[in-house]
Amino acid sequence: TISKFDADYYLAGDSEGRSTLKIVERITAEFPAYDQNHGIERAIPTRYDNHPTSLKIESVTDESGKKLGYSTSELDDNEVLRIGEADTYVHGSKTYIITYTQRDVTRYFNNTNRQEFYWDVNGTEWQQPFGEINVRVHLAPSVLRTFTKDIACYQGVMKSTDSCEINIDGDI
Repeated sequence: TISKFDADYYLAGDSEGRSTLKIVERITAEFPAYDQNHGIERAIPTRYDNHPTSLKIESVTDESGKKLGYSTSELDDNEVLRIGEADTYVHGSKTYIITYTQRDVTRYFNNTNRQEFYWDVNGTEWQQPFGEINVRVHLAPSVLRTFTKDIACYQGVMKSTDSCEINIDGDI
């Protein structure tokens, strides 16, 4: 079970006017007491709106900052991180911190006549149930200047219209 999924998104722009995103995910998984799992897999999209996002994995650590071993593979426009050791089982609560960057993560929408950040936080391909999910979008000064505060958040299965709680606090 994924008991907690916290994500911090740092949305900015580069000198070419392209959107950039630094992502820090804290995923807390609850493993059974018996030998079943070696770790987790995290599928991260490598494409958005039919173009590549220049995904770059910066680090994978535990909650104390210790580097964790991982391997990667490609599957359906995702880079799949397999985090854990093949000869070690994981038991109890374990937190994984994944830091990565992407670019070209916003899209111009004709119906709103503006550039929007429209993102699926934890994806739709997990086999495990989720407990709490928290997301913070940190806006760089250049992005904050164009921020309209016209925001929406949805939760649930793909295409759900169930809203979720949104709070605005300065640039977050």
